[in-house]
Amino acid sequence: MSIKKFLGLKIVLAKWEKQKYLPLYIANNFIIQKADINGIQCLSLTPRDELPNLAALKKQIKQINEIESLPIFIQLDNLSNFRKENLLENNIPFVLADKMAFLPFMATFLTNDQYRIHAINDKLTISAQLLLIWILYQEGKDFFVSDALDTLKFSNMTLTRAYRQLVATGMFSERKKGRKIYLSIDCTKQELFEDMKPFLRNPIINTGYMMKSKVTKGMVYSGETAFSHYSFINPSKVPVYAIHKSKIKNIELQTELIVEKEQVKIEVWDYEPTIFSKNSLYVDALSLITTLLDFDDERFDMEIDNLLLEIFNNER
Repeated sequence: MSIKKFLGLKIVLAKWEKQKYLPLYIANNFIIQKADINGIQCLSLTPRDELPNLAALKKQIKQINEIESLPIFIQLDNLSNFRKENLLENNIPFVLADKMAFLPFMATFLTNDQYRIHAINDKLTISAQLLLIWILYQEGKDFFVSDALDTLKFSNMTLTRAYRQLVATGMFSERKKGRKIYLSIDCTKQELFEDMKPFLRNPIINTGYMMKSKVTKGMVYSGETAFSHYSFINPSKVPVYAIHKSKIKNIELQTELIVEKEQVKIEVWDYEPTIFSKNSLYVDALSLITTLLDFDDERFDMEIDNLLLEIFNNER
């Protein structure tokens, strides 16, 4: 399988005559070759072992460029999602076997569709899932990514990683208007939610019980208690609350339900459960649904479908 076949690139490698001018530690880190990519002269760096950390990598690329001022890209056989996003964020060119090429000096970012399918087998990151939920609550089919910052309070780097993961699912198109990036969909939000279900992450990272008298203002209704607010499902006998993980430090949870009438169930969430809430007493409907998708109960499935229809009933 050649990179030319999958990505339309022809890479011709030759010996780099200036290897002798390199510091020894750089020569030990990389095999450096002269490269011709579709007629563009550049340098190819193939790691002999693991990639150096970002700061060291940038420094070594700069030193090589001081010897010869040509575009540089890194040739890799494998790459973690974290390192891939790291290279993309820092505009460091790379070619990943026959799967992906990021060559900004050629205005090129190509992905083998088979790699794209493989790359999204994992769950969304929490930041990408929050961006998805934010999109699902918006009107229309075009979504300016920067508009999400008011709600999500992400750093620019986190937001970039989030929207890139959504684009990698194949459900979004990335476009620009001036300098602003926006994502577009060509399906309904109902269809988008259904297609994204396999990649949704349950935000609950822990559960436990505590006395009703110790419920704090930072806790909001969740689980079956909140679902009864949004549907015709009866609430559970034990009230269920959600709280962000940052607010649980001084709260001691019990692992067992001992006195049903005097205790409540607490869900510890990976993000603030009221981030999208219009009613400050309850988690929002879409976030709640992500916690209920694994319920093996036909009543829940039917009520979830009805709730989704209600959420998306203004679609055209």
